[in-house]
Amino acid sequence: MKAKYLYVLLFLFSFSSCSDDLLYQEPSTSLTDESVLESAENVKAVLMGAYSWTGHFHYLTIGQISLDVMGNDLKISNGNYHYSTYNWLMYSYAYQQYPREFDGWWSAYSPYMWEKAYKAIDECNQIIVNADKLPEGCDDLLAQAYGIRGWNFLNLYHLYCASYTSAGPSGQGLFLRLTPADASGDNAPRSDLATSMKRIIDDFTCVYKNSTGTDSYFINKRAAALLLARTYLDMGEYDNARMYAEAVGSPFDGSDLMTKEEYQSGFNTINSEWLWGFNFTSETTNIYASIPSFYQVATAKDKDSGYGTPSYGTQVDYDYLLKNGVDYLVGYGTVRVAKSFVDIFENNDCRKLFPFYLDSKDGYITSKFTSKVSLGIADYPMCRLAEAYLIEAECLLKGSQPDVVKGLQILNALRVKRGESQLTSAQFTSDEIWKERRRELYGEGFALSDIKRLQKPLERVGEEHWSDVITLPANSPRMMFPIPADELDYNKSATSDDQNEYWR
Repeated sequence: MKAKYLYVLLFLFSFSSCSDDLLYQEPSTSLTDESVLESAENVKAVLMGAYSWTGHFHYLTIGQISLDVMGNDLKISNGNYHYSTYNWLMYSYAYQQYPREFDGWWSAYSPYMWEKAYKAIDECNQIIVNADKLPEGCDDLLAQAYGIRGWNFLNLYHLYCASYTSAGPSGQGLFLRLTPADASGDNAPRSDLATSMKRIIDDFTCVYKNSTGTDSYFINKRAAALLLARTYLDMGEYDNARMYAEAVGSPFDGSDLMTKEEYQSGFNTINSEWLWGFNFTSETTNIYASIPSFYQVATAKDKDSGYGTPSYGTQVDYDYLLKNGVDYLVGYGTVRVAKSFVDIFENNDCRKLFPFYLDSKDGYITSKFTSKVSLGIADYPMCRLAEAYLIEAECLLKGSQPDVVKGLQILNALRVKRGESQLTSAQFTSDEIWKERRRELYGEGFALSDIKRLQKPLERVGEEHWSDVITLPANSPRMMFPIPADELDYNKSATSDDQNEYWR
């Protein structure tokens, strides 16, 4: 095998101004193919490189937030209400993304996300293709490599593909690079969705069957079970989704869910409900380009206006907020919440974390995501048990052996834990489960993929939505990112027909 360079989890920071994107990180140390096989520590170093690329701000931050602000409920401020966006994520919210840069780098996020995703996949492939040559003590590392590759393929599906439920098995899928990057590996053709989803399922199955790790900062058996359930749900295969939701090992009675206090603590510290969380430390955080940087402003406008008080969720003057805001810490602070979304929460719901707004035309601040000590230091949820409850409930409604009584009981267990009233059997519908998914999972990257999976139209309601794109029909070809132009230019197996429909 030709020697090549691999990146590991050692970062070199370089600083610039806010308008120059502030902080950029690149893994800076390398190993050759041959040295990868010398020790378990070297294999682990390559695997940490895969985790590193997966968490890169050009990918995880941009991708996860885009998947939410391209939906109905969250948005990006237009910058007219004291918090400048510096163009970050505005073009995603506005559905103005292009295959190559058109109006600054923010108009073409695709090449940045694509590059980081395939760098992560490449690191995993280095381990996977050498599976029979790995030194002793690498079984769980190999399982994790399959898992990280599977997560990246699934994420690319959410970002770049039509839903399996609409396009079907023959729809355009992924460029499945399964060998380390070289002249041939870079020329993988675009596969169909059937082949793509099978690859994702096979990768997660390897983790599920072979993982021995229990550290929730790394992908593990229970996380793999939930990811399998998520993938099968994406495909509309409800019986398989239910099987793996149950394999997570929850009693589905609410006892293993976060308490109200834990849910409202800022989603910055992994806990027993989190099956897998990404850990950003002072050495690895992207600071201003971190996920909390775009969400956090303050948890209350003053010490007397916390959750549950009459003034919680009311308007605040900017200068007053600067002087009196509780936990005030701002990087960009530009993610906003539509009032139409705020209104679907009951008042006692602990997830209703919308402490104030500056102007009705701007939308609400959310305090769901905050940093631990300084900006960007936080854990971020990749898999939570609550998702298993939601998948189980939906599958008990839609599967081949429906059980409305049990499904309703599970959904109500989640609702009661969060402070919502119980639903009746007549209210146990697909739309109500979708609403519950929106309430539970907002800000965690599910909004757009759920709209596509459920074949819903985009329907943005309220004066705070400034984008020209307010509605889109169900299954719109705009509900995804374009394939990067460079991929089509340089991949010898690609043709112009491999571009997503809207950008051809």
